[in-house]
Amino acid sequence: MSLRLRLVLVIVALVTAVSVALSILHLDSLANALSNDALQRSDLASQQVQTFVTDHIKEHSSEYQPPASFDETVGLWDQIVTTDPDIKDMLVKTVAFTPEIIQINVAGQDGHILASSDPSRIGQQIANLKQFTAWRDLPMYRRIRDLFLRRTDYQVAAPLGVGDQVIFTIQVITSSVLLRDALQPQVQWVIVVSLTALLASLLFTALAGNWLLSPLRRIERMIDRIVQGNFRRGEQTGEPAKEFAAVESKLNLLGEKYSGVRQEATEKQHGMEQLLERMESQLDVASRLAAISRITGGVAHEIKNPLNAISLHLDLLRARLDGGEGELTSEIDILSKEVRRLDRVVKTFLDFSRPVDVRLVEVDLSALVHEVAALMTPQARLLQVELDFDAPSGEVMQIRGDADMLKQAVLNLVTNALDAMKEGGHLRMSMTRNGDSVILEVADNGPGIPPEMREKVFQLYFTTKPAGSGIGLAMTYRAVQLHNGTIDFFSEDGRGTTFRLAFPAVVGHA
Repeated sequence: MSLRLRLVLVIVALVTAVSVALSILHLDSLANALSNDALQRSDLASQQVQTFVTDHIKEHSSEYQPPASFDETVGLWDQIVTTDPDIKDMLVKTVAFTPEIIQINVAGQDGHILASSDPSRIGQQIANLKQFTAWRDLPMYRRIRDLFLRRTDYQVAAPLGVGDQVIFTIQVITSSVLLRDALQPQVQWVIVVSLTALLASLLFTALAGNWLLSPLRRIERMIDRIVQGNFRRGEQTGEPAKEFAAVESKLNLLGEKYSGVRQEATEKQHGMEQLLERMESQLDVASRLAAISRITGGVAHEIKNPLNAISLHLDLLRARLDGGEGELTSEIDILSKEVRRLDRVVKTFLDFSRPVDVRLVEVDLSALVHEVAALMTPQARLLQVELDFDAPSGEVMQIRGDADMLKQAVLNLVTNALDAMKEGGHLRMSMTRNGDSVILEVADNGPGIPPEMREKVFQLYFTTKPAGSGIGLAMTYRAVQLHNGTIDFFSEDGRGTTFRLAFPAVVGHA
């Protein structure tokens, strides 16, 4: 953008801002004057109506039997106002002689109009309008916006009654349209003045710009020739050529310095990018190595549980070799299932950071937990822990889930509970049905979880065991989440911990 155009824009913007500010102030002053005048006329009209209605009520009250109660007084006044034609004529004349007012209504206690300058309004509910005084006290921009962009009616309401009891409400209505019509000639005059000032500023800028910017245009042409390489000494008449030569020399020097600095900055930026890439690569390798190391420890931890189960069942198998082929087949089946699950556990740990392949089928969670209880009972006996499983008889706890993943999740909870009861105790596993949810609780009477550690129990790699990996509860939490379930726990120091798992039940199974 050229300097001349900037000068024009600045002067035009300044003149426009001054014109707009003065116009707004002038319009606000006019709006204040008109609104105050309209408010005074509305107040005067409401007082006149009050006086006129009061006089006519007093005049015609003698024609009726004196009321014995306030309700009879209200009824008598309503009848007088409704039937007196002079009141209606007075309302019509008042509106006709007051341009700012569009309607005057007299309403009873129930809000229905008894007399009005507009006969079609009689019997209707009085409109709930904004008070004219409240509009007059609004900020300037809101009043101007209402005047030119909205059509809003305002009211001046005056009560009429006996003592503190209000019987009538006199409503004088004025409209922003009337005020806008009064302001219209002034607005047109302000627009004409503002446009005239704007055109004058443009003319002044055009004349002054040529005179003020002529030396700068000569320098601009000289710099263009320097950039193009066409500058020659003595070409500018009336000006010493050595000054332009000095300018050219300094510009060339600055260009050389700028080029050198730019090239140096580019080289440094390239070096920094390479350094950051190497650091990122090293950090990535370090993170992967650390993760692999910790996951390897976790895999070893998780392999220990099924290996213990396999070892125990092998001992039982050896002890029962003479018991018959049926028992031998049952134990072999258990070993096969554990080996398959162990294989999938190892793969799951190695792929912990990748999406898990969840194979959802209908699973009887009660039967699955019963299998875990049977599997861990020998280990519980060795630790002098009494393991109980409680489930409603005859009730199917059917959910959609991955049997191996769910079994591993429950097995992690049971293993942690057994590890917590070093000196024996009682471990209770219970199943219940609560509406559309299947609930599993695993409760032990161990020492409990310390309060400062309860918020971290589901964090990966967090453990309180000297040889623990911190993966068991994290795996359980992830398994529950993958099955659209919830897991929480409550623990008391010295009284044990209860984990509660809830899964959506399969529709149609109760």
